[in-house]
Amino acid sequence: MKAIQLGSLFSGVGAFEEALQDLGIPYELAFFCEFDKYATQAYCQAHDIDISRNLGDITTVNLEDLPTGLDLVTYGFPCQDISVAGKGKGFAHNGEQTRSGLFYNAMDIIETIEPKIAIAENVKNLVSKKFTEEFAVVLGSLELAGYENSWKVLNSCDYGIPQNRQRVFIVSLKGGDLNCSLFNFADALPLNLCLGDILEQDVDEKYYLSQKQIEGILYSTYNTTKNSIQDRGGICRTLCARDFKGPKCVND
Repeated sequence: MKAIQLGSLFSGVGAFEEALQDLGIPYELAFFCEFDKYATQAYCQAHDIDISRNLGDITTVNLEDLPTGLDLVTYGFPCQDISVAGKGKGFAHNGEQTRSGLFYNAMDIIETIEPKIAIAENVKNLVSKKFTEEFAVVLGSLELAGYENSWKVLNSCDYGIPQNRQRVFIVSLKGGDLNCSLFNFADALPLNLCLGDILEQDVDEKYYLSQKQIEGILYSTYNTTKNSIQDRGGICRTLCARDFKGPKCVND
């Protein structure tokens, strides 16, 4: 199989790249784009990529320096201003572009590169009534750039992962390059794993709750606190960036 030419935006630690590797799809990385220095270090180490491939801050990318004609561009643009956990600012607030509004910068790059396929990922809330305008902007911008879009909200627990994580995926195919009518999202698969199957067995004592902490949860008057207890035989609730402040509890 010929290696696909890949451009990666909002790369993080490279989840899209890991997916390609898991599927056995060879790729050659034209560039990645990550602002956070620690995520950049992790990306380079995980994928054996030199840091010189990093475009850095997406707002300062020189479009004239970008390669053209790539096969695939991935862009999981920031969700902070769309997520139910955020303040719901959308793509702009008080006349200023938000972090989620970095979609526009990604779109500038896509319009310049004209990849055959562009794949976006974001929180389910993007397709809610609250963000109807933002979602219309996403689809409309891609259509104006000559792409046909297919989108669907997928849950990781439908694809072998015991975690409830709903995310919208938008697959955009460049008209004239590909037969867009042939694309379909994969059907859900049976879940054969539970949370207990993937938890580490040898856990440091510092991660265990004290009896006082346990009682505080059990006798709390807040349902959200009680709901933080999870069953090893079930699936994990959505993992969030803020979990380090109040990690999820598992009942043995």
